[in-house]
Amino acid sequence: MKLERTKTVATITLDRPHNSNRIDSEMADALVEACRLVAEDDGLRLVILTAEGNVFSVNGGSAADEGTETRRNPAAAVGGLAIPVLVALVGDATGPGLELALAGDLRICVPSARLGFTGLARGILPQDGGTQRLPRLVGPAWARDMLFTGRMVDAAEALSIGLVNRVTEQPDQLGDLVKEIAAQITAGSPIGARYAKEAAGKGMDLSLELGLGLEADLNVILQSTSDRAEGLKSFLEKRRPKFTGS
Repeated sequence: MKLERTKTVATITLDRPHNSNRIDSEMADALVEACRLVAEDDGLRLVILTAEGNVFSVNGGSAADEGTETRRNPAAAVGGLAIPVLVALVGDATGPGLELALAGDLRICVPSARLGFTGLARGILPQDGGTQRLPRLVGPAWARDMLFTGRMVDAAEALSIGLVNRVTEQPDQLGDLVKEIAAQITAGSPIGARYAKEAAGKGMDLSLELGLGLEADLNVILQSTSDRAEGLKSFLEKRRPKFTGS
């Protein structure tokens, strides 16, 4: 696994295409450590999670490949990051690999990508949040469909049910789409992005009334930041804002 950082963006790359970037104990530990380093860097505004090769992460079909071995939980580490996480799927994602992708905030993929949980046919249940994050993302009906049947969902269907946000027209356009979305996210207020992620994430587990209260509280906090003042000033001066994350 590789971790590369610029001033505002961290890129985590699964780099073992020879074994389909399987999430074993070694890979899981490396991912958790990478997330720890990212969380400690206050200057970062975005994490890009991707992989080398033509698959994102595919299990090999055994119980160990599905994640039943004792190891740390990388999906929880990714899901616990305060800044947005963009997952760029270079190909198929199954089992723990799909659970890792579900822990991100946005998912984009190439047209050939297929996603699924195939383990139930072998008596293997997702254990890195798949049974919880999937229904929250696509709804319980589609989640049960995928979990019970173990079928693979292609890119077009994944887009239609909300499993991915965008699909490139051509396989070689994934990098360009990553850059486009990354530029859009990093151009905005980093504090605002963190608060938006917190509000949208925590609000899913709250009643509408409590969720609205959380949104209001975060807005009050945001009003007191330098970024909020810069946003207003840049609008009045008809220029692009220069956010500092403070």
